Amino acid sequence: MTDVQITEIKNSPSCRFINLMDRNASDTFAREVGDGLAAPEKYIHSKYIYDAYGSELFDQMAQEKNYYLVHAEMAILTQFSAEIVSQLADNTVLIELGSGSAAKTRRLLDALLHKQGATLFCPIDISGDFLQENVRRLSADYPDLNILGIIADFDSGLAGLADHIRQPKLLLCSDIGYVDRVKAASLLREKIIPALTPDDRLLLGIDLKKEADLINLAYRCTDKGDSLRHRFATNVLHHINRQLGGTFVPENFQRHCFYNEDVGRVEIYLKSLRDQQVVIEDLGQTFSFKAGELVRLHYSYKYDQDDIQQLAKSAGLQLTQQWFDDERLYSLNLFSVLEAS
Repeated sequence: MTDVQITEIKNSPSCRFINLMDRNASDTFAREVGDGLAAPEKYIHSKYIYDAYGSELFDQMAQEKNYYLVHAEMAILTQFSAEIVSQLADNTVLIELGSGSAAKTRRLLDALLHKQGATLFCPIDISGDFLQENVRRLSADYPDLNILGIIADFDSGLAGLADHIRQPKLLLCSDIGYVDRVKAASLLREKIIPALTPDDRLLLGIDLKKEADLINLAYRCTDKGDSLRHRFATNVLHHINRQLGGTFVPENFQRHCFYNEDVGRVEIYLKSLRDQQVVIEDLGQTFSFKAGELVRLHYSYKYDQDDIQQLAKSAGLQLTQQWFDDERLYSLNLFSVLEAS
């Protein structure tokens, strides 16, 4: 990377930021929204939900007792972080994709600091304001921790770190389920593996297949709906209105969610409640929505053991160890890169 601007938090030289958001990010946002709404089956990338407000809403959702994903992952890290860290090379850097508030990550940080002392943590998140606020909290709680926050999407974040990190890495990712299993393998093979060396490890959170009722409850895919998740889902419409001159009326859309057992995925949509038209000024386009029409926001694929093994094989990774919560709702999977024969 060239001409990368690194900024420090005042009075905290151990806490720095790199902003890798493309100067043309607004144009990319507009193009991707336009492509999605012009598609035969409309969609909006869920990453555009996550401005500062959307990230705060997600953190609130994650605290609910029925949202087992976060609680199960936290339980695994609480019990096994020392064991995970024991398998890493000395002087390992922790890199987290989509770090959010980094609440669960503190378990790994505690274990790394205990094992190796000085540690570098590199959280990557698309929401710059949210990332900076949470990094400030981490810096206050961990005065001996060096932090390099990366404001970027995953691709550019990993590419940007290539010029700054030379020591072994543990790459933590808690969600590969947002794309189908074939695309997940391609994503790992094309975007993640090139950023890893033989000394590096990938710690990948993978949600497991289970009873539909438990999944529907976790995602609040119920007839009653959920006001918090509705605000979270419709936040993307507010984002489009604010950034692209959209005329969405969020009250004219309803969150629609269900678990598709045939393909093993949660499907989340916005459903148009009436025939309506929406103008997006930055695109100079008008988009029509029929009553009952769905706009896809998010898929969340669930895996069984065969799926995980196939993912590793297709991506070119070696599954070295797995950890589960007591109820086996969720898994953490440690991968290394297969060496070329």
